[in-house]
Amino acid sequence: MAQSNVLKQFSFRLPEALVEQVEDCADHIRAQGLEVTRADVVRLLLKHSLEATKCRLDLLLRPATDEKPRHKK
Repeated sequence: MAQSNVLKQFSFRLPEALVEQVEDCADHIRAQGLEVTRADVVRLLLKHSLEATKCRLDLLLRPATDEKPRHKK
């Protein structure tokens, strides 16, 4: 994944279950033909989360759901 910005190193530890989710996500992306590293996936997920929630605590702490939004009739 090409980056045009200067990157700074940022390291942290994650629970094993979260690492497995990141690896599953990377595998899913690779299955679609794009070569990515775990770091690429973490950057994508972090960027998406920050943009989608605007760091609003209520959105960040809301439980994840697999349900699709219901359309109003």
